[in-house]
Amino acid sequence: MGFPHEASLASGIAISGQATARIERNLGMTPEAGRFLADLASRSGHSEGDVIRLALGMFRTALDAKETGKHFGVASSPESLDIELVGF
Repeated sequence: MGFPHEASLASGIAISGQATARIERNLGMTPEAGRFLADLASRSGHSEGDVIRLALGMFRTALDAKETGKHFGVASSPESLDIELVGF
């Protein structure tokens, strides 16, 4: 049985756990990717920036899992993966 890992808006982003400064970035994306991001923000109730921050936290979790020989995916129960996410 695995352990849950919470991806929060600050997960892996701020060293102290609280953001003290912000770095602004320009992000170029296709119109399709822009619609996808807007849809995720709308469905989740988060801002587009928050969706990106959460995605970065999940990506870091996936890389950490891969580097330690673990698997990362979606499971209907803690005992088995229904979908394994690969390519990290």
